[in-house]
Amino acid sequence: MTTKSILLLAGEASGDYHAAALVRDLKELVPDVRISGIGGDRLAQAGMEVLRHYREINTIALGEGLRQVRNILSAYRVMKNELRSGKHQLFIPVDYPDVNLRLCRIARKAGTPVCYYVSPQVWAWRKGRIRTIARRVDKMMTLFPFEERLYREAGVESVFVGHTMVKDIPENWDRTSLRRELQLNEDSYVVALVPGSRPAEIGRMLPRMSRAAELFARKFPDASFVLPLAAEHLKPLVQSILADYPIEVRVHSVEAPRIMAAADSGLVTSGTATLQAALCGMPHAVVYVVDPITWWFGLKVIHPLLMEKDVHLAIANVLSIQEETFGPGPIAEMQAHGISITCQECGRALFVPEALQDRAAPENLAEWLTRFRLDQNLTQTMKSGFRRIRRMLEPPGQGPIAAKIVAEMLRK
Repeated sequence: MTTKSILLLAGEASGDYHAAALVRDLKELVPDVRISGIGGDRLAQAGMEVLRHYREINTIALGEGLRQVRNILSAYRVMKNELRSGKHQLFIPVDYPDVNLRLCRIARKAGTPVCYYVSPQVWAWRKGRIRTIARRVDKMMTLFPFEERLYREAGVESVFVGHTMVKDIPENWDRTSLRRELQLNEDSYVVALVPGSRPAEIGRMLPRMSRAAELFARKFPDASFVLPLAAEHLKPLVQSILADYPIEVRVHSVEAPRIMAAADSGLVTSGTATLQAALCGMPHAVVYVVDPITWWFGLKVIHPLLMEKDVHLAIANVLSIQEETFGPGPIAEMQAHGISITCQECGRALFVPEALQDRAAPENLAEWLTRFRLDQNLTQTMKSGFRRIRRMLEPPGQGPIAAKIVAEMLRK
């Protein structure tokens, strides 16, 4: 039997994480499958031949993009040539739509089926891209259940396969063992400070979080503070910021969910960490700040032109709002318990507080930490909602659903 070949592109760390789990599961089902493409260390460890590392094409700022344009074009040419060669039976693009949707068009012309994994956030912005996806993608595998419905309504064959993190983050972690591992007092009130993974984010978020922790510690001297280090090279930056504040913050080079599961509450920078916090059952406020010009441009230009009106940074809020379409969800449960959390930008009811820009003042963040500590009604209702969110993201069947879908497409 001829060995099957798959080309895959994961253009950033989150895609590398999700795709690596898919590749591991797929190799269990189809041991001789050959997988190559663009990805990172996790995909390499899972058994993919990495033709280019995603760092070569993943850029954040315009200046970085200009410096790396040669690498980006080179990597893009590699993927185009691979698709045009006709030697691959399937193309799996993973999120990263600005590049992947272009490659989907090339795959379609080459007659290579496309199974997209991790949907672009068409529900948040540039919803018109769903028409492009319908023309270029054979099957969409989504991480969120509402995405499946959105694509099916647009005529795209789609399947909700469950979220990778549900399997990776246990529902009932042994907090006592985690606290011993992290050298935290088992009886103290522990606050997690999660300032992001990029130096610029840390530089904006950590001073505010540290000042908020200082204010909180004045009211509650028994509090302990802990910070998950996203990467070892960030340690000097983190320590230099923490040195300006008269509180002890334990910095650990362990995965953030282990710290969140050990904590009583926390402050979390927007992004993947907000979902990790929800799955760990940690009451938290989402904190995000950008420079004033970027904030104004985003609020006045990008949001009204390209984004949906009801878009929020906390993934728990996104899921809770979508759940309202089908009946009472976490937000309704919170309101039934007499708790009101309001979006300061649009005025709608939220499930998780979002402290953005000017509202990310340390005094406001410290107030949220105080509420989490003193208001048991609030924290217990949030934990109940987090359990509902976990249920939403669990796969709808048994076994590695995404890998089974890919294996079936290979057989065809």
